[in-house]
Amino acid sequence: MKRIYFIIAIVLITSLSSLFAQKPGFFVKCTKAEGDEASKYVMNFERLVATDLSEAFHCATVNANFSLLNRLQWEKEYQLNGGDADFSVCSYLKCNYMVQLSMVETNQSLLYLTAKCIDYKNKMNIMAATNVSYTTVMDYAGFAAACKQISNKLIDELGQYEICSFSGPVSITINSTIDSTNTEEYGVYCNGSDQQYRKEMIIKNQTLSDWKLERKGIPWTDGTMTFYTNEESKVTEENACYKCKSKREGGRTYTETRSMKVKGSGISHESSRDGKPQDDTRVELEFLENDKYFVIAKGTSQPITGEEKAVTKAEGTCDNMPQETKVVPREIKIPLKIIFGPYQGKTTDKVLKQKDTKEVKDPATKEKQTITIDFSLTQKDK
Repeated sequence: MKRIYFIIAIVLITSLSSLFAQKPGFFVKCTKAEGDEASKYVMNFERLVATDLSEAFHCATVNANFSLLNRLQWEKEYQLNGGDADFSVCSYLKCNYMVQLSMVETNQSLLYLTAKCIDYKNKMNIMAATNVSYTTVMDYAGFAAACKQISNKLIDELGQYEICSFSGPVSITINSTIDSTNTEEYGVYCNGSDQQYRKEMIIKNQTLSDWKLERKGIPWTDGTMTFYTNEESKVTEENACYKCKSKREGGRTYTETRSMKVKGSGISHESSRDGKPQDDTRVELEFLENDKYFVIAKGTSQPITGEEKAVTKAEGTCDNMPQETKVVPREIKIPLKIIFGPYQGKTTDKVLKQKDTKEVKDPATKEKQTITIDFSLTQKDK
C-alpha cells in the first residue's frame, strides 16, 4: 500500500502540472485525517463530496482518491493474471480543480471538517469551506449531513467560476460617430490696429462594425466581422497678423481637408493556442456573488490599408500655397472592447440569453457609440 501511495504522489505532481483537459475535472482527496475515528471516514468523506460535485457540475469529470486506489488494486490483480496494461493513471488524475479535504478529531469526539479547492491553472487557492460534524462512530447520518453542508458551501462559492463552459452565438453591432466643431479664437495686433486669429476644426467620422461571433469555450471565440469607415475633417486657419519671413505681417488663410473611406473584414489571428493561430477575440463571463454576471467582449479586426486624401491650400500676404492633393496610405484596425451587464444569472444556469442596446460617449474625443449585443449561450452537460 505504501508503494501505491508513492506512485500516486509522483504521478499527481506530474499530471496536475500539465493542466487543462478539454473537459473540466475535479480530483477529490482527503489529505489529513487525525484521530482513530477520523481515519475510518476518509473514503466516505471523499465519496460524498465527489458525488455532490458530480451532480452540481454535469460537464465535469470528478475523480476521488479512494476510487483511484481501488482501481490501482484491481489493475494490479488484472495484470498479474495476464491482462493488458491499458490504464492511464495520468489521465485519471488530470484535473483543473483539486479539492483537498481534512478531518480532525477533537477531545469531545467530534470531527472538524474542512475543504479547500485549488485552481491549478492559476496555482492558487480559490476557496475554503469549513464545518463541524457532531458525529460519533455510530452517527453516520450526522457525518453525511455535515459533508453535505461542506459540499454546498464549495458549490456555492464555485458559482463565481465558469466550471462548465457556455457556448453559442454572440452578435455585436457598434455604430461610432464623431460630429464635432472646435474653434480657437483670440485677438492679435499688427499694422497699428487690432485684428483677429481664428482656427476652426470640423470632424465628421462614422464607423460601423458588425461582429458575428461563436463562443466555443472559456473564453475562446471564433467568428468574423465586417466594418465600414468614413472619415472627413477640415481645418481652417485665418490669421490677420501672419508673420512672413520678411517680418511683414498681414492676413493669411490656410485650409486643409482630409477624407478616407474604407471597408474591411476579418478577425486578427496574431495570437496562438496549442501552436496554431488563434482569433484575437474572446467573450468573457464574469460572475458575481449576487447571482449576476457581466459579458466582456474583446477583439481586433484584421488590419486594412486605406487611402487618406489630403488637400491643402494657403492664400494671403505671403507663403501662399497652391492647392495640392496627396494620397497617403494609412492602416486601419477596428478594436472591440465592450462590457454589458450586470444581468441576472449564475454558472449553474443552463442558458444565458440577452438582447441589449446602450449608448456611450467619450468626453475627451466626443465620440458617440450605439452598441447592440444579442447572445444566447448554452451550457452543455457533457
